Amino acid sequence: MALFSKKNIPSISKARSQSGFTLIELVTVIVILGILAVGASSFLKFGAQIFVDATDRDKILSSARFAIERLNRELRGAVPNSARLVVNNGNHCIEFTPIAHSFVYIDVPVSPEPDSVTVTLVPTDTSFSADVDDNYFVVVYPLSSDDIYKSTNNKYYPLDSGSPSVLTLDSSINFKEDSTTQRIFIMKNAVMYCYENGNDLIRYDIVSHDTNGVISGKGDGILMAEYLTDVTFDAGIGSRLRNGTIEINFEFTRNNEVIHFNNEVQVPNVP
Repeated sequence: MALFSKKNIPSISKARSQSGFTLIELVTVIVILGILAVGASSFLKFGAQIFVDATDRDKILSSARFAIERLNRELRGAVPNSARLVVNNGNHCIEFTPIAHSFVYIDVPVSPEPDSVTVTLVPTDTSFSADVDDNYFVVVYPLSSDDIYKSTNNKYYPLDSGSPSVLTLDSSINFKEDSTTQRIFIMKNAVMYCYENGNDLIRYDIVSHDTNGVISGKGDGILMAEYLTDVTFDAGIGSRLRNGTIEINFEFTRNNEVIHFNNEVQVPNVP
């Protein structure tokens, strides 16, 4: 007995001719795939935007932390009362003078005593040595920034050479007054941080000042932070009984996100 008869052949051909998708089904599939593609692309775009925003935020935080930490470290080692606010080429800046070394002295020439070229120190075991090429200055009892930057105040003088027991000055001089704590500071050139271009924090090494304390020479600027939209500095005055304080406010902005940093630095040294 045959498995298939001739009567079954037309029905098989008819079934084969009716297999496949209709136009409506194809259009429906295309529409569904389009909706899925739009949803997927929106999801991917949203995820990519989150990644970009997070990366930009990390850049701001890294820039801010580096600048604040560097500024804090330098300010903590500044000569007492050397921090001052200045305007340089229309930019708001803070200037201060780092301490290279500090000592307690036994004897220092003070008016009306005779001029002298030497300062006798309390001996220490430090390995300090200096010569004229180091471009050091010595300062005694600075009560304001003018005592640091104005040579006419007779508070600082160039150092010719030095050792842990004796400092030899560039010429015979007289300091204006004694330090109540008998401290003498050895300092190098000043440092200045400026807010420039409405965006950047720039650091400068100051090469020289005139006799009135006005900046007369500075090195090339180094970028310390960017994405800044506002910077304010405030320099407090220290005394024998309290430390000086420096208040710093930074405002960073990127991609419409604003981050504020309010920072207060104590200058632990007293005159």
